[in-house]
Amino acid sequence: MDSPNSIEFTMKKKEDARTWLQRVFIFCACFLPAFIIMSIVVGVGAGAFLVVITPTLLILCSFICWYCMRFTRIEYEYTIHSGDFTVAAIYNNLSRKDLIVAKIKDMHKIVPYFTNERLLGAPEVSQVLYYCSDLEHPDLYIAVLNDDKKGRVAVVFNTSRKLVQIMKFYNALNTIVKNDFEA
Repeated sequence: MDSPNSIEFTMKKKEDARTWLQRVFIFCACFLPAFIIMSIVVGVGAGAFLVVITPTLLILCSFICWYCMRFTRIEYEYTIHSGDFTVAAIYNNLSRKDLIVAKIKDMHKIVPYFTNERLLGAPEVSQVLYYCSDLEHPDLYIAVLNDDKKGRVAVVFNTSRKLVQIMKFYNALNTIVKNDFEA
């Protein structure tokens, strides 16, 4: 789909200690109630009933755990097509949800993150949306735009040289292209 006025760029969200703790919490929240129920059934003396409910409980808990865990594996997809900028979250390579759809020409600022972090605390920005791999990545950008529901928001996202150059094509006055992109 890459052409002179459209591009797709995908970045996997970096997994950190917080993500690992979320997975441990999800696992415990899914299976701990099943083991408590099985312990109560054994304690009451209905061991024969335990044989009937154990497979059903474990299958149900496994499904709930799988469903919840998929939200801890996220990729962000950034797409520009005919002047529309779209950020989508892809959960565990199974489902996709559009997070932001905006016209590039209507964006107030498109600037590098590391030299403009103070912009995130500006009083006119009502919300900051972090749709990026991690805040240490060198090719982060900030886009300030108006959202119908949230007001003026700042979106922090990963980028590439070509993505920013296309954004500059659609909004030359408000876009700053840095020179030192990663390869």
